[in-house]
Amino acid sequence: MSDTAVRPGRVLRIVLVSLLVAGLGVVALGAIAWCSFFGCTVFSEDFEPHGREATRAREEAVREVAALADGASVDGRVLASRTRDGCVSGQNDWKRKDTYSHECDVAASRLVVVVPGVASVQAVADGLTRVDATLRRSECVPSGGGGLDRVRDEYWRETNPNVARDGVAGLPSAHYDCPDGRRVEVEALSSGSRSTDVGRLADPYPWYDDRLSEDWYTVEDVRALREADAGLALVVTASETYYRTRF
Repeated sequence: MSDTAVRPGRVLRIVLVSLLVAGLGVVALGAIAWCSFFGCTVFSEDFEPHGREATRAREEAVREVAALADGASVDGRVLASRTRDGCVSGQNDWKRKDTYSHECDVAASRLVVVVPGVASVQAVADGLTRVDATLRRSECVPSGGGGLDRVRDEYWRETNPNVARDGVAGLPSAHYDCPDGRRVEVEALSSGSRSTDVGRLADPYPWYDDRLSEDWYTVEDVRALREADAGLALVVTASETYYRTRF
């Protein structure tokens, strides 16, 4: 058979291969564009929040955050102990590039009366100082907007309009970074706080996309705070991210 006879078939094959390659290129470009604008998780690590790795990490994290929350509450009377555990989904698109595909954290929280009865300005300041010192002994350092020492020095004064209106509930929350990536958030309340402020205790945690377990504050805890005659109560929440997958 001559070269002239086979040339048309060879040309057809070349054309078909070229079309296939071009088609795959279009598909690839389309996939890249889709992932860039709308997010793409097809290549993400498997997300197994009930798998062996996550379960083992969760068990250790539960123990550690409970110990941290208990340690920060030793200077007061604990009215309620609560926990939550859940995961959030990351984004990987044109607008936001998270470093994780999924991330799970566990939290242990304590509602603790630090200053009972009618609290003077000095008594509240002393209570904030004691809890701040306790957290620092656990090697926790203020982060974000600062710790309870900053709350005491910069916000706990009668000229602060939030304090004048809401008492200790008008104080901002304090944040701490602790060893091994753990975190502590502290919020101030009192038995006399407004219903909207105290009612925040029983609000569901809004950020989880996947709630694994939740034993959070209830209206009974709100009632207990009302009846505790607390001049200063703190909601101390310790948390830790224990499981993460990547895109």
